Amino acid sequence: MLPKAKKSFSQNFLTNRGVLEKIVEVAEIKKGERVLEIGPGTGVLTKALVQAGAQVIAVELDEDLIPILQEQFGEQICLVQGDILTLFEKNVQEVAFTSVQGTEGILKDQKFKLIANIPYAITSAILEQFFTKAPHPTRMIVMVQREVADRLLAIPPKMSLLSVVCQLYAKGKKVMNVSRGSFQPMPKVDSAVVQFDLYPLLDGEDREAIIQLAKQGFSSKRKQLQKNLSATGKFSSQTVKECLEKLGLDQRVRAENLTIPQWIALKQLLSRT
Repeated sequence: MLPKAKKSFSQNFLTNRGVLEKIVEVAEIKKGERVLEIGPGTGVLTKALVQAGAQVIAVELDEDLIPILQEQFGEQICLVQGDILTLFEKNVQEVAFTSVQGTEGILKDQKFKLIANIPYAITSAILEQFFTKAPHPTRMIVMVQREVADRLLAIPPKMSLLSVVCQLYAKGKKVMNVSRGSFQPMPKVDSAVVQFDLYPLLDGEDREAIIQLAKQGFSSKRKQLQKNLSATGKFSSQTVKECLEKLGLDQRVRAENLTIPQWIALKQLLSRT
């Protein structure tokens, strides 16, 4: 019997066995590989990960679920009670956790995968944390609201600032749609499982500068890109138009029509002016 879900934690427990199996399948876990699971809940996915051979570090915020998870797994997993965003406040090469059992689990940059079925309210915060800061997972598999999944993975002419940010840091794809009936209690929206294979974080990269340019480009959705960029005072309208022409783009193009390579190339051209 499932414990009573708490509205304060936006809890909806995944019960669809087929979805669980698909998540484990796309995780491509090798025996002994470390997996960070955010929000293990009642432990149904945790069990599947352990059976697949993963070394699981499970971080659960709800202290009432900790005894349930302890009883199921004992020392099979490193179980941590706490807020994942607080635990990862610092940008460091490795993070050490002290589990409720008193043992320690360590995550090193590019040495783990992340799997999360998290409250949708903190989806953006989770993505920002693990995209932009170390320790940096190699793969993330997250359950998100279906509408958000479509925005994350959008292509021109439906790009948004969110899709630009995500696609600068990772190659993403939708694994599957998940109906609201796959959860107890049933949420008001449908969901989707999204896989992100993260690009390495390299010294000297200027992805944040590209994101700042994109923020300016999307500042007014109804305006042409060159008008939004020239409104900042950093570039003249003519300069932006010339750069767009060099990229083979129409001078009247809007931000939602640019691909990630075009944003990168535009930033490089503007930096030379």
